[in-house]
Amino acid sequence: MPGPGCTEQRDGTSSTEQRGETMANGPEVNLQRFLQWLQLNNVQLRGCSIKYSDSNKGFGIFYSKNICDGIQLVVPLDLSITPMRVLQDPLFGPHCRAMYEEEEVDDRFLIILFLMVERLRKNSSWKPYFDILPTKFQNPLWFTDDELSELKGTTLYRATGLQKQKLHHLFYEKMKKLAEELLTLDGFPGRKITFEDFLWANSVFWSRAQNIPLPHSYVFPTSSEGQGRSTS
Repeated sequence: MPGPGCTEQRDGTSSTEQRGETMANGPEVNLQRFLQWLQLNNVQLRGCSIKYSDSNKGFGIFYSKNICDGIQLVVPLDLSITPMRVLQDPLFGPHCRAMYEEEEVDDRFLIILFLMVERLRKNSSWKPYFDILPTKFQNPLWFTDDELSELKGTTLYRATGLQKQKLHHLFYEKMKKLAEELLTLDGFPGRKITFEDFLWANSVFWSRAQNIPLPHSYVFPTSSEGQGRSTS
């Protein structure tokens, strides 16, 4: 029974408990966890700092001082989410390697799948990073029906509808079943993945992916060649 000053919620938790959970996972707490995670992974913030702005802008990197060589931030390649990283992962690799080699899926599919599933894994080593990312995005794919109706008659309205159809097909025909199988293997049977989970991963990919020149030996570690390649 709830104690004095508490109200019971429909899910059985008290409002005090919910406030405590919110405070425990607030932006400043998430930021501190993320900074600790960066330190553990040998990220160097040389001439910049990461701060929380507000609920609209979220987190950002801010200039703090001049650096002689001009390098403000150093991130190890091990923190790059690449297709090869997904294929080498003990959970993802066995299920994705054949599909990738037979060109049934591409680089983007692998990374979006990884983002979506890792975000839902309770013990993901990437959790401190995911916790500082937006939970929703301000692009038309996230608009409600009422918001989208304001765009009727525009090319953006038609383009948004076509893109949503493509994403629905990709999610329900290829990605949903595979992602749920991966979560079951990871010890979370019955976990249903929604289209919004997929839309979040897709939005993270398109708002943050970059082409980075990497050593050939890093992208393909079994090869001894040293040519440069580009990856997202």
